[in-house]
Amino acid sequence: MPRTSAVAVRTGAIAWVIAAQFFITQVVVATAWPRQFSLKTDYISDLGNTFCGAYPAGSTHMVCSPWHLAMNSSFMVLGVTMIIGAVLTRDAFPIGWVRALAALLFTLAGLGVFVVGIYPENTDNARHVLGAGVNFVSGNIAMIVYGLALAQRPGVHSSRMWFSLFAGTLGMLATLLFISGHFLGIGLGGMERVAAYPMTVWQIVMGVALLRGAQRSVLGT
Repeated sequence: MPRTSAVAVRTGAIAWVIAAQFFITQVVVATAWPRQFSLKTDYISDLGNTFCGAYPAGSTHMVCSPWHLAMNSSFMVLGVTMIIGAVLTRDAFPIGWVRALAALLFTLAGLGVFVVGIYPENTDNARHVLGAGVNFVSGNIAMIVYGLALAQRPGVHSSRMWFSLFAGTLGMLATLLFISGHFLGIGLGGMERVAAYPMTVWQIVMGVALLRGAQRSVLGT
């Protein structure tokens, strides 16, 4: 791989690893809630809700996230890391239209979660839901397509291929269950997380794998 491409891939991989901030921010922001935040009954987006009270209006679901600005900023940072990683790590995957499609879909997913951060659920729910929908669908399909791209080099990156296919399939199935209102006993918040978290876990794991691969190349191992 040319030096310029190697630098780009390494930079993109670092961007993907930075996505770990998304999980850290959720834990920190949840500690500021006046009640215990529930992974089962609360949406991820409730952490970015700028309103204290019943949400949606007229419901008994109480939301109050004093550190919502941090959560919404985290959504936007996550989106940026997804886009940067998708663009800069292209040369780490077999060349061709499959790779290009995967990068495009993951970029769209990044744009979607960026929109989620710009428009909290209680300020513009239509745009918020649109952003989340684009993120869930595009991101999970992107991981499957990344897996198919890696399958073009059978045996070379088999672990990355199978992990990509598994993460994307799990996230897409959970997305369909979430949309259809089937939560399988883990609640709406739980199913939403099964739909969303594989993307973030995938980009962190893939980023670390690419960085380790780059280090081995430098060391000649």
